[in-house]
Amino acid sequence: MIDKKVEAIYEEFRCELGIHERDIVDAQNLHQDLLNKNPFRYESPYLISAVCVYAISYMIPQKVTIEEIEKISHIKKEDIVKCYKMILDLELSSIPERDDD
Repeated sequence: MIDKKVEAIYEEFRCELGIHERDIVDAQNLHQDLLNKNPFRYESPYLISAVCVYAISYMIPQKVTIEEIEKISHIKKEDIVKCYKMILDLELSSIPERDDD
């Protein structure tokens, strides 16, 4: 369950970027999933929130740029992208290989 501090971070993203509440809930769910995985348990809640908003930004009608996320979160875009790539690598490595024989 997301704590009040993290909820406040997402509320700021929602208000500042005009992201629909259901999309913020998707980002919060992703955040919780990441917290359940060991590599992300001790990361900054601001970094994880920024990465989750960045991740959903591709799937929502509002156009959100990484620069806007950087401005609100005060996390450098390079760090956001680095963590985002780490998440992708982790998720892709958990997909079982197919045997196409």
